[in-house]
Amino acid sequence: MARGLLENEAELSIRQLHVLMQVSRIFNSSLDFYAVIQSVIEEAVSVIDAADGGVLFLYDDERKRLKVAGSTGFRKKTVNEVLLKSGESMTGLAFQRKETLHFRTNLEVEEAMKTMTPQNATLYHQSADDLPMSTICIPIMKEDSCTGVIVLDRFNQEKSFKEDDIRLVEAISSQAAIAIMNAELYRNKEASLQKLKQFNQTMINQNERLSKSVETHHALSDIGMNEGSFQEICSYLTKSIGKTVVIFDPFGEVTASSHKEWPSNSNLQTMIIKHLNTIQYKKHEVEVDHAKEDFLLFPLGRLSFPLGYLAIISESLPLTRFEHSAVFHACTVAGLQLMKQEAEHKEQQRLTGELLIHLLSTHEEEADLNFFADRLRTDWEDYFTVAVLDVPPCEQGHEEWMRSCIHASIRHLLHKNDTKLLVTEWGRQIVILFHEDRFGGIESCVGSINRFIQDFKELTARITSEKMCRIGIGKPVKGILTVDQSFEEAKKTIKFLERFTFAGHSSWYGEIGALRLLLNNNEDDLANYALEYLSPLLAYEKRRKGELFQTLFVYLSTGQDLKNASEQLHVHVNTMNYRIQRIQEILSINFNEPSDLMNIQVACTIYRYLFEA
Repeated sequence: MARGLLENEAELSIRQLHVLMQVSRIFNSSLDFYAVIQSVIEEAVSVIDAADGGVLFLYDDERKRLKVAGSTGFRKKTVNEVLLKSGESMTGLAFQRKETLHFRTNLEVEEAMKTMTPQNATLYHQSADDLPMSTICIPIMKEDSCTGVIVLDRFNQEKSFKEDDIRLVEAISSQAAIAIMNAELYRNKEASLQKLKQFNQTMINQNERLSKSVETHHALSDIGMNEGSFQEICSYLTKSIGKTVVIFDPFGEVTASSHKEWPSNSNLQTMIIKHLNTIQYKKHEVEVDHAKEDFLLFPLGRLSFPLGYLAIISESLPLTRFEHSAVFHACTVAGLQLMKQEAEHKEQQRLTGELLIHLLSTHEEEADLNFFADRLRTDWEDYFTVAVLDVPPCEQGHEEWMRSCIHASIRHLLHKNDTKLLVTEWGRQIVILFHEDRFGGIESCVGSINRFIQDFKELTARITSEKMCRIGIGKPVKGILTVDQSFEEAKKTIKFLERFTFAGHSSWYGEIGALRLLLNNNEDDLANYALEYLSPLLAYEKRRKGELFQTLFVYLSTGQDLKNASEQLHVHVNTMNYRIQRIQEILSINFNEPSDLMNIQVACTIYRYLFEA
């Protein structure tokens, strides 16, 4: 009998050894982590006759829970969602104690499972039809720490787990620990290799982008060095980034576009005008980055008063790093081109200033004038007219903005019409020297200047409601040597506009007429003169609340035409005649007397300018 027992034990040991060798071959057949895990639990269930199902749990360091890594004999969709903490249920106890636990009866299983959370209990019942009849839980040990648990469940009442089964699963667990560790090492190595591949690909992509960026910068720099057009900048940038590129002047009008038939965009123009209006009162420069989802706007040249704007128009925004880099380089090149143009204008201003100094000097030399004629490309036999633009005193930053806006407006209008002019700074004032072909005549000269001044007012009014400057214009003169006369008249007109605000913000010297004589008297003297003649009528009007005062002004403005005056006042001619007679009586004058008529006309004019402005 003893011999039979020894033979049975030997046979069992051989079977277990065979199983362990088979398990070892299975574990070493793959380095795929999840394939190894599934093989462990499937092999453990297959070699233990009493086992009907099994789950392999691994500890998740991030969640601090035991997570299902492989299972057999259960509904995977629900059992895979089970997360057990240390000490929870049979599995958690084995993990906590780091020892094999055998729950021999259904009652022991049920009692241990009462520690499960409601969520885990629900998931378990959804994954299996009944509770196990018995369960063994074998920890997977890595040195002194537990990394997981192999759980084998028996649902068949006719079978039972034996001690040999437990020892065999413990042996399988030891091999599983090694296999899992190798699989983890392999997985980590694969992850490292994958990261290295991604890093190498990233480096390749970055090198390609860097190479493309350098190529783009070189090409744009070449365009700038070769004084390429704004059209070339737009076309090349569109080719590089695949987006529509438009360059605007400071007032929102298209200078160049990558699409020849690009339609006008009122939103962009509105944004540009809004930006110009915003920065005039800012102490610090204001950047405009983007305005809407479908376009980006970049100022060119400088921020205090941009020389232009570059717009990127696309539905695919924002820009990538490469696109940003290319756009900013294009802005730099375009800005430098605009600043070069501005420098050329300033050089012309300097020459015009020197010319004006020579013309006002009593010792000008013909050789000097010929030098300026060549440099400024001007015929000295043309008609010349001087306009003085006087910027009212204000905060330094705001005044600089105003002056920049005036110069930008003049340059803008020069590109839009055929007006010939030269510009210079004269102290705090800006001087425009208009010149018209000598064959055009004075009327053509006056008409051209009036159109320019009107366009200037409309352009600046789009940016701000504030009046930027007073404009005094002298009379046209023939030949450059008589420019000093027009210049002096323009200055006197500015003085008149500054002193008598009723006259508005711009005027020709000729429009002032005899009123320029008022410049030699102070306002008190002028007021006394006007009231000396008009006070009787003013007193009468105050008592009677009549209409004689207005009648007087209309009568004089029509050149003493009773019919015309009556029509303007909507009264009968007889009524008008009565009123005129009454006015003469009150003022003790006779309109038929030239001296009386002149005195009352001057008095009315002074009164209107001083008191009705």
